[in-house]
Amino acid sequence: MPYSSDRLMSLVQDDHTGDVVDLENQLAGRVLRGSDRAFEELIRRTLAAWTRAYGGPNQPALPGDILRRIINAARVAARSLLDDLAARAPGVLEDGLGPALAMGVRQGSEFMHTASGRRRRTPAVPSVSRVLRDEARRIRDMVVERRDRALFLLHPDRVTRWSHMLAGLGAARAAVPAVRAHIAWVINTAIHEGLDAVVRATAPLRLWVSEADACVRCLAYTGRTARPGEPFPGGLSWDPHQRAARQPGVDGPPLHSHCRCRAVPWNDAWTTSGVRLPLALQREAHRSLAYGTARPSESRAARLRAARELLRTTDDLLPAVEARARTALRTGRFTQAA
Repeated sequence: MPYSSDRLMSLVQDDHTGDVVDLENQLAGRVLRGSDRAFEELIRRTLAAWTRAYGGPNQPALPGDILRRIINAARVAARSLLDDLAARAPGVLEDGLGPALAMGVRQGSEFMHTASGRRRRTPAVPSVSRVLRDEARRIRDMVVERRDRALFLLHPDRVTRWSHMLAGLGAARAAVPAVRAHIAWVINTAIHEGLDAVVRATAPLRLWVSEADACVRCLAYTGRTARPGEPFPGGLSWDPHQRAARQPGVDGPPLHSHCRCRAVPWNDAWTTSGVRLPLALQREAHRSLAYGTARPSESRAARLRAARELLRTTDDLLPAVEARARTALRTGRFTQAA
């Protein structure tokens, strides 16, 4: 008995994505080891020292030994935290590449079995490529770059106000979300290589399945297919402002940092109960655009432009979806689904 498209989407968007997030968080925890809290404490201690010396964050500093000691203490602490992070991160991330590749193979095989109703031999897990290793090691250079930027801003010649000090400490702390983003990028790239191994062994097509709360760029790809080794079109987006003409094709997900879309094995001969999966994915994308389902990082303006483009270019929208999109454009805001 064939599974429904809803079940297949849930398998990828809920079960498999949850496993990916768990792996990302596990590696990030091993890399960061409470770095964010350490930076919060460093900022708190530095502010306390500044307040004792000058009366508060709104008061300018007086040149002299006290200011030099405050700056030097902040520089030493920031350097120590980021040097430790730069030394630890590449090895931890490299250790995660093998499990990520194995996860991609396992998830791709499970999807293929569920979608086709057939059991096939699980392909071998690919070896970790030099490209993946280099990308994992690049995390060190990324942290060092932010360390050097922070130390530049925290130079005694540049700090006379608390805002200057906070800018330097903020530049150092920015390494934390950058590390998380790089871990997500590398791990999802490795998982996609594992998925590709399953596609090559079992199916004639790759099917793009976006996340449930995907951005307007990823939503333009969901439901599209490409043959193994052939790229998806480049530069797609439901927001016309984000489109890029004549862009080279994309091999597949991840499309951007923190992208957890998947290109799963697909065969048009496989049957699903109800609406076929590629069409179900496209309808889900339409619904997401009409309802404004988005992460906090994506602007409402981008989603409204995407909703306008949806109405302009799509003739077969479901009535409820069309009504929501028109209401959003009329009112300038999205309402939540009931």
